[in-house]
Amino acid sequence: MGGEGGLGGGAGGTGGAGGWLLGNGGAGGVGGIGLGPIAAGSGGIGGRALSLFGAPGATGSVGEHPAVLQVSQQQALDLLTTAPDVNFLLIGTDGTNLAGILADPAGTPNFHAFMQQSVTSASTIVGHTTISNPSWTTIQTGVWMETAGVSNNVFTPWTYDTWPTVYNQLEATWGDQINTTVIANGEGSTSGINTRIAGAGAFPADHIEFVPQVPGDTDWIATQNLVGIKTQAAILAAPSSQGNLIFASFAGVDNNAHQYGGDSPQYAAALRNLDYNLGKQLPTNMGGSGLLGAVADWEAAHPGEQWSTLVVTDHGEIGPDQFGRGHGFQSPRETATFLIFDQAGNDVRDGWINNSWQTVSTTPTILQQFNLMPPSYMQGAPLTAPVFDSTYVDPDNNLFRVLSATFAAQGYPDPVTNYALDSRTVAATIPYLVYGPIQNIVDAVPEFLQLPVSWVGAGIYQSLNIPAQIWCRLTGVTGNQIIPPILNPFYS
Repeated sequence: MGGEGGLGGGAGGTGGAGGWLLGNGGAGGVGGIGLGPIAAGSGGIGGRALSLFGAPGATGSVGEHPAVLQVSQQQALDLLTTAPDVNFLLIGTDGTNLAGILADPAGTPNFHAFMQQSVTSASTIVGHTTISNPSWTTIQTGVWMETAGVSNNVFTPWTYDTWPTVYNQLEATWGDQINTTVIANGEGSTSGINTRIAGAGAFPADHIEFVPQVPGDTDWIATQNLVGIKTQAAILAAPSSQGNLIFASFAGVDNNAHQYGGDSPQYAAALRNLDYNLGKQLPTNMGGSGLLGAVADWEAAHPGEQWSTLVVTDHGEIGPDQFGRGHGFQSPRETATFLIFDQAGNDVRDGWINNSWQTVSTTPTILQQFNLMPPSYMQGAPLTAPVFDSTYVDPDNNLFRVLSATFAAQGYPDPVTNYALDSRTVAATIPYLVYGPIQNIVDAVPEFLQLPVSWVGAGIYQSLNIPAQIWCRLTGVTGNQIIPPILNPFYS
């Protein structure tokens, strides 16, 4: 078992690894003791299993929050500090190739202007799975999808009990002193990948809103705009008395790639629409617009306060329409990602490049901005960490040309890794393809039949899922559970 967290809400220690045969990972340590406005610390992460059939260790229990605690005067001063008055806008855009934006300066002027006031990374997730749920899990937990054990788009809620999300971390520490809001669209009528992740774990985001596809909106433009409108309203209504994290998640670009291909006119139009929703960071009475215009209006109404903004994607897209697949393998266009970070109050490296940044640094960056030290298990450093100081590049007046050249130079992984990742995607996709149809059948039958029908469906699904999870483990996914803790995911 991992050690206990310290005084003032520290997280418990990570549990030990399991044995090579059947041993499970050790349980995480108990969270640190809370005091006053400081919430008790979250439990430590369970240790990982080293065998195919071992399970990761359980997350440690939340620490105590006693009514009276004997502390020194200095400890009291430190512990009673309120949550930092920090504002952070995270913009996630699914399946977006920055190379396509760079190739269309006339159609994407806002992105081009934003890169000039930010630091940009022409990053890549080569060697990792290029599927949305695994990648968004990486972005919102700070660990790679292989560590988290996520290989396809089937939602596994237990993942986030072991690997807490950025919302879990912030809410567990600051509670009502911080506002966490997630607004996202996607396929489905009630939830999408990022709203499900936001609602997972012991301390979910405060406000979660799923925006379903607008009826008749085949190209997702109206749906994307609705996410933008709702996010602008959330920014303008953000309380200045609290810290604010707002995540706007746009899935329309990816959906157009699946429907028409990454080289299609519809995909190009979706990129321009994304640019429209990003907007221009000026007050709206001075020509500002979109999300950045809402940020500028809020800052004008609250002098002395600013927002940091980070734009990130989960993966890229192939050019042709190959049966609607879009991504999932290891071609350079599929593994291409990007981060564009405009840190509040820091203009020193505006227009620079840092290609050492990767998407796994998203959650550590947000935690650091809110004065939380990222847990040691996280696999990305904050974007502002000294480890990146030596990898900044000043492209002078060639920012867009250098970024385009970087994407053009990206390649495949080595043949062995390429084969392993491709085979993993194929194996993990098979149970995913039957998951939705089974759920639809269960939902369609009369209520008195739903339980038996769901178990029949669960038997079919697990007969495909368990072998797939074994193959995923053999290809480097260390955090998955071969036998899932929920055998029947179709009935609740």
